[in-house]
Amino acid sequence: MALQVPSEPPPEDAATPTPVLPPRVNAAPTAAPTAHVLELLRERTYRNYWLSNFCYFLGFGAQRFAFVLFVLELTDRAGLGGLVGFALGVPAFFITVPAGVWADRFDRKRMTSTSFAAGAVLLALLSAATFAGLVDAAVALGAALAVGFVTASVMPPMTAIVPMIVPADRLVNGIVLRTMGQNLAQFVGAVTGGVTIAAFDYGGAFAFLAGLYLLSLLFMRGVTLPEVAPPAQARPPMRTAAAEGGRFVFGRSELRALVIASIMTGLFQLGPIFVLVPELARTKLEVGAGLNSLLLAFTSIGMLAMSAFLATRSGLSRKGFWFLANLLIAGPAIVLMGLSDWYALTALALLIWGLNGGVHINLNQTLIQLNTPNEMMGRVMSIYMLSIAGLIPLGSLLSGAVAEVLGADGALISAGIIFSVYSVIAFATERSLRELD
Repeated sequence: MALQVPSEPPPEDAATPTPVLPPRVNAAPTAAPTAHVLELLRERTYRNYWLSNFCYFLGFGAQRFAFVLFVLELTDRAGLGGLVGFALGVPAFFITVPAGVWADRFDRKRMTSTSFAAGAVLLALLSAATFAGLVDAAVALGAALAVGFVTASVMPPMTAIVPMIVPADRLVNGIVLRTMGQNLAQFVGAVTGGVTIAAFDYGGAFAFLAGLYLLSLLFMRGVTLPEVAPPAQARPPMRTAAAEGGRFVFGRSELRALVIASIMTGLFQLGPIFVLVPELARTKLEVGAGLNSLLLAFTSIGMLAMSAFLATRSGLSRKGFWFLANLLIAGPAIVLMGLSDWYALTALALLIWGLNGGVHINLNQTLIQLNTPNEMMGRVMSIYMLSIAGLIPLGSLLSGAVAEVLGADGALISAGIIFSVYSVIAFATERSLRELD
């Protein structure tokens, strides 16, 4: 049965419709033991949401790896691997913020379902074209761009659904459980993607991804959202509504610091790692697709383990402090990846980076959602997603360009050093975020 939560009428001067959502509380909820966190899966709506999210990230964990490796195999150029990462992520610059505004206005379930259907059709067509031998590097890049538009349209409404179906006193639990599933899915997806490529070539891998989008759509059909109250007055124009979200985020120093941390993560962590680690594994470590995909899977193992650990904490205080302290670990781990010429050491560095990422993603989303009213959630989460996912393509493009000059290892080391400098400055100067709980 879906969670039923009390509703309150929207304020008289509301400019946009306000979903009937659980009331917010000022005190931060405490994390519960794992057994209590898993109780959310007994709720039909949350369980179907979790499964839809799991299937989506199962494909997400495989598609970036599959596209990057596909183009690298076609061209044997590291710079084009970076261009693939750019093509997959650049649509976020154009779609994410409008999708956040739409998520505050329209049915979030319908938005995600439409995107899942589009993703299934696109990848099915790419699979057929690949089996027919019609795909070259240019076609693959175009397909990556199209899939990037789908991905960018999914995330704002998908993340904004959580506070609609989980009461505020269990929001941390809902976020942690979603993150655990997300990390497990990306681990399994990365491994399955590599195995699928090895067994059925790239055409089979793209067909597998199309099937995962269909499963996401089927599970989303089982999600029941609270009714949305009609708008009290005419909706403001898209630009005005988006500007309201921007002023809310950047007018608060602690939220602004969280978004800046996401920007730096997209530019100097995720962007470089997603395109340079597969290239280093292929050329420096000299491993095939299976072991190559397993490297990034170590990251998901680390994230999953850290999320499970956080779920067992009876209460975590000083969340802002621990978020900033955690940033200090990421840069050295990335430098170690670039220096390593041993598979086991690279895997260890990625595992450490994954543990670090588990703290980052859980605390970042928790701090943002606990400090955002429901009527602003879609727009705020779109800015958050844009700040991290939207900057991944630029980070991929920059790292690919640097790799053409310094090599993949030199580009990765440079990214790690830059992020290390930023994390030290942030820890020393972001006082309001350090004190946030």
